[in-house]
Amino acid sequence: MLPFGVEQLAEAQERVVENAGCAGADGVTVEMFARRSAKVLPELLDRVARGAYRPFPLLEIQVEKKPGSDKIRRLLVPAVRDRVLQTAVARHLSHSFEEEFLECSFGYRPGRSVDRAIARIRKCHELGYRYVVDADVQSYFDNVEHKRLLALLGERPLGEAVHGLLRQWVKAQVWNGSKVTPLRAGVPQGSPISPLLANFYLEDFDRELEKSGRKLVRYADDFLVLAQTPDEAHQALLETETLLAAAHLKVNEEKTHIVDFDHGFRFLGALFLGEAIWVPWKFEKRAKGRIRFMARPMPAALRTPYELAPPKSSMELALERADLPRPEPVAAKGRSEGVAFLYLTEQGSILRKAGDRLLVEREDEVLLDLPYHKLEHVLLLGNVQVTTQAMGELLEKGVTMSLFSRQGTYRGALSPPRGKNIDLRIAQFERWRDHGAAVEIAKAIVAAKIANGVLTLERYRRQADPDDDFADRQKALAASAEGTAAAAEITALDGMEGAAAKEYFALLMRFNKSEFEWKGRQKHPPPDPLNALLSLGYSFLMNELAALLEGMGLDPFLGFLHQVDYGRPSLALDVMEPFRHPVVDRLTLTLVNRKMMEAQDFRAGPGGAGMYLEPKAFRRFLNEWERWMLAKPAKGTCFRECLRTEAEKLCAALRDGAGFAPWRWTEDAEPEGGCNTSSVTT
Repeated sequence: MLPFGVEQLAEAQERVVENAGCAGADGVTVEMFARRSAKVLPELLDRVARGAYRPFPLLEIQVEKKPGSDKIRRLLVPAVRDRVLQTAVARHLSHSFEEEFLECSFGYRPGRSVDRAIARIRKCHELGYRYVVDADVQSYFDNVEHKRLLALLGERPLGEAVHGLLRQWVKAQVWNGSKVTPLRAGVPQGSPISPLLANFYLEDFDRELEKSGRKLVRYADDFLVLAQTPDEAHQALLETETLLAAAHLKVNEEKTHIVDFDHGFRFLGALFLGEAIWVPWKFEKRAKGRIRFMARPMPAALRTPYELAPPKSSMELALERADLPRPEPVAAKGRSEGVAFLYLTEQGSILRKAGDRLLVEREDEVLLDLPYHKLEHVLLLGNVQVTTQAMGELLEKGVTMSLFSRQGTYRGALSPPRGKNIDLRIAQFERWRDHGAAVEIAKAIVAAKIANGVLTLERYRRQADPDDDFADRQKALAASAEGTAAAAEITALDGMEGAAAKEYFALLMRFNKSEFEWKGRQKHPPPDPLNALLSLGYSFLMNELAALLEGMGLDPFLGFLHQVDYGRPSLALDVMEPFRHPVVDRLTLTLVNRKMMEAQDFRAGPGGAGMYLEPKAFRRFLNEWERWMLAKPAKGTCFRECLRTEAEKLCAALRDGAGFAPWRWTEDAEPEGGCNTSSVTT
């Protein structure tokens, strides 16, 4: 079924009437069609739904490119019926395609005029771009390769009805007044769907050129690439030729050359000379070329198959679909494949959807291009925007989007609909209401946290060989883990956990060899670099667990050790406790002891409150965080897989009414590889 109805077809017909135009190969004029539209439009939808629709051949018209010129432009005009349907489909697709097209493209797009293209050129000139590759694609509309175009369209989730129509319109037939011939290549000038397809075909060209740092201004097949030096302009021309060749196109050598603003050049009818821009068509009426040839309408006997085409068989439909080969994906420059975690830190950047990929753009430059089919989590830090299309696609694909301040303070998350496992959430609530069962889970969590802290200290102790006092205090800390078994209330466990944490940090910071002084664990906001790194790591850990738990169907706000409070993801904090010391604390000491984070990497917050990482240091932290989370021991799994396993284990314990045994860290060999997930930071 088509994703629109008679009402949308009627709106499309109004647009066709406004544009006027001649009759198509069937001889039906716009006025004739309008008089019968009340009957014809529902029949047209029904014919498409039954697979009985077949477009008329395109009517060939030849007009002068310029008044008095010997050069001819070939127009191929659909029948009015087909123009209405193409207009409706184009308007439907425009909602999604327009969101994906880049800012550098101006032709045939709503709200993007020649004036805006000229304004972009002016802006580039003001920024120091003095040299220009003035280029033209050779016979672009006639040379678009059908096989590649259909393959690109086939990758889009447009629905089989729309795909079927696009296949017929791309692989069209042409009526020249005497015979019908197939259209072997190109998108016909004169069809309402062609401008959209023409921009779509060059989408990869736009993206790759912009990613390389070039300033592109494209209006259909005419475009400029602006550069700051002659060498950059020559390199841009070579890159342009390479990218067009990848699309099975080539530049028009007669119309392509390198120019500069000082000597002047023309583009889109405007003259650029130094600082001045002269647009003569603003004041002069441009004459149109005469029609040199126009095919007569098809005889009635030839029109019959297109008017009364029978429904297509399943075999015919299968053969049509088989004509859509999809190219093997190639990892292009600047692309990242198979990313699970995406961190966006570039201030002022925009995350947008482009087909089955996500683009990160800033000031018309593509910073990142990656597929989202393996994406699990997107983290936005600071002033990063997301288009509604990208947001909707992430939600539809089950990808959580978490928002942090620029300094890494967690603000909240946009999550897909919670898991459908209502029985699991009921089991969670019942366990929480059962005071004795809730206390047992809380005791297991505190005991595991203390035990993992003791093992963390033991690892450092063997490397540094501290005094006997350290060993005695470490043994006392280990004994406190066993003492949790006697606790009968959550408040008692809170006291034990707090005392153990204070003693743990007092011992841990003996191994702090950095320039930073430790004055005790403090937060909200963290007053020093060590506390800032700890808080940042805990925030990422908690956020990742909250997303995992919610995705599996649990309520991350209903915990057992951490009491319920407004806005607090208590269950995520519960599950996080055993991971704090082996994961975050060890990473923090590693970064400062190896001088990967130094005093110049930090700055005070607004009004002197808190301590935060500088932007470059923040990116460095994110890269190290991901490396740390994905490092895989010789025995066991990486920390990220451990988080996932822990969430699954909790679900099983709640579902089955069994006891929960939280994660215990084991001392295996040093990490030697990574897990099967990856991340990108930009």
